[in-house]
Amino acid sequence: MKQFVVTLELLADPPGPEVSEAQQAFLAELLQQGTLMMSGPFSDGRGGMAILRGDSLEAAQDLYGESPIVRSGGAAVDVREWNVLLDSTRR
Repeated sequence: MKQFVVTLELLADPPGPEVSEAQQAFLAELLQQGTLMMSGPFSDGRGGMAILRGDSLEAAQDLYGESPIVRSGGAAVDVREWNVLLDSTRR
């Protein structure tokens, strides 16, 4: 499996409760499926990041393009394949 870094940049004010709840449900489902490794907001409140695992960059881009915050137009998304060299979580 490959790893991918997803960064979100908020384009306006933080999303409303409906989008936030839908985004959390989206992430919880990815976590349950084993696709999401970790995620969270940046401390400055202007976006966030997630680490995914999957088969291809295109699949990861398509998947995150369906996230509620991206679909609502509230955030721009960038998905990049990440070549992990060191990983303390695999001990």
